[in-house]
Parts: sequence; structure tokens; C-alpha cells
Amino acid sequence: MLKSDEAGRRIDGRDPWIFAGTKIDMISTLFGKKRITEEKLANVFINTVLEMCAEGYPLVAAELNEAPEFEESPGLSEDDDARFLLIVLTANLMEMNRALGPGVDKRMHALAVSKFAQATGQDCTDVEEAVRALRDRMARLNAPSKNSVYAMGKALFLEYDLYRFQEEYFRATRSPNPIVLKRLNALFGYFMFGWAEVTEQYRIG
Repeated sequence: MLKSDEAGRRIDGRDPWIFAGTKIDMISTLFGKKRITEEKLANVFINTVLEMCAEGYPLVAAELNEAPEFEESPGLSEDDDARFLLIVLTANLMEMNRALGPGVDKRMHALAVSKFAQATGQDCTDVEEAVRALRDRMARLNAPSKNSVYAMGKALFLEYDLYRFQEEYFRATRSPNPIVLKRLNALFGYFMFGWAEVTEQYRIG
């Protein structure tokens, strides 16, 4: 399982990732790139996404429910996390497709969707269609920016219809309050899988 190491933080402020008990940051220094199979990496990725969302969604829901910028609390339930989970998965798949090489990206995408569907008890085709539709919505909401973190906050407003809880101007224009969106962007930064680090430290295949 790929997870955050609570023992220390990297110089850039992000948590180092550990895999099989070894800090990724140390692997290339000591041994050169270590090989990881696509199957294993897909398992690590999906398990990490599920764990991040299980631990993080209640915090995001509480942040939104208590946001003073809303005229009325959205009243998000901690159990209503399916749309949130899909947003996090889709954003990370978008980043994965940018980080991985041709061929590997398509195989990893298919593996990740399949494993996510299996883990959540859904049909693989349904998940693929939902990811594709959400990816298109996120790209449209976030254009011209390609920052996946920013796209996640905007998608959350749309998928949970948070517009209707805002003051009249933002409600009428169906645009997120920038103050709320800025806080969401800060939170969503913690929901991104370290694809760049993985490609730097591992040989996938």
C-alpha cells in the first residue's frame, strides 16, 4: 500500500511516499530505478485513492457545511461520498495520462478503472463511461487551465449543486465563490497521487 509516511516531510512540504516499507526518495539513490508491474501499481493507486477519500471526504464535507460564505449550509452527509470519489479518481487519471508514456497510460487507465469498479462493486463499463463524462465536464469547467486540482473544486460545486447555497450573484451566474474555491483547492492538493515521483523512481512494466 502506498501511503504517507508520518515520520517526516519532504523539503517541499509534501509527505514522502513509502512503498513496501521503503521511501521512494531513496530508491533511485541507492539502487537505481526499481521495477514495478502495471498490475501492482494499479492496485497501489486505487487503494491509495480509496484511502485518501475515506479519510478526507468528511473533512471536505465539514469545511463546506461550515463555510460562512454560504447563505445556507449544504448539509453534506459523510455517507454521500460516491460523487466525490469519482471526482478524485477522474482528476488522478487525468494526471496519470499526462505523466505516463504512450501505451502505458492506456493500459494503466484500463487497469485502474477495472480495479476501482471491482473495489466499489460497480460495472466496469459504467465506471468508464462516468469517468469519461466527468473528465469532459471538468475540462470544460476549468478551461483554459489544465490544473487538475482546480478542476476538482469546480467539479465538486457542479456535482453537489453547491451553487444554490451561495449568495444571489454567485447563484445566478452559477460560479463558485472564489473564497470557498480557494480553500477547496488547498484541500484537494492532498488528494493527488504522486505520479511524477513514481515515474522518476520506478520503471513501470
